[in-house]
Amino acid sequence: MRWIITLIVLSLLLVPLAAQEAKMPESKEPMKVRFEDRKPFLVAGLEAKNFMDGKAMADIWDKFASLVDKIPGSIADCSYGVYFTENEQNAMSMQDYRYFAGVEIEEKVELPEGLLLHEVPGGYYAVFEYVGNIEGIGAAYGYIFGEWLVTSNYTPAGGEMFEVYDERFAGDSDESVVEIWVPIQKEKGNPEDLKTKEPQPQQ
Repeated sequence: MRWIITLIVLSLLLVPLAAQEAKMPESKEPMKVRFEDRKPFLVAGLEAKNFMDGKAMADIWDKFASLVDKIPGSIADCSYGVYFTENEQNAMSMQDYRYFAGVEIEEKVELPEGLLLHEVPGGYYAVFEYVGNIEGIGAAYGYIFGEWLVTSNYTPAGGEMFEVYDERFAGDSDESVVEIWVPIQKEKGNPEDLKTKEPQPQQ
């Protein structure tokens, strides 16, 4: 677990997400996407109030790395980066968003001093697999929101977007994998058809 978090910290220090280009490299294949229902779950960790500040996010992961081994009841060998807003009425305002770095736990427990508990509400998600150097993940978001959602006939849904960093994450490696979970509205039609729908190629 600690090596994953260390890689996240080092990677976030390299390039703030807000500075990424919106277009995926032409040589990249379309990101794999699947569709999943996810029940609400709990994460224990730390919160950053300005996720557009790459240094603030890196500081959160750095601090979290020193505390993660003290969290009781963690249930998976992966970390989560959760984007959420405290004010649903202003959900479109980027200034309202928070970033939470944490691990999933089974149930509410008393946490060591300095750690917080956050409940992710769950929902129906498009799950994208970003493969490549973490420096390019901003371009992946540009593709998802600038191209894929426009051409897929899906629409964003209320809920919380999050990233999953598991054993496949390798920081600046071209083989590194990060899952990006985006809450969406289900399309009308055959659910089995929706599960196999492919994303549109990047331009």
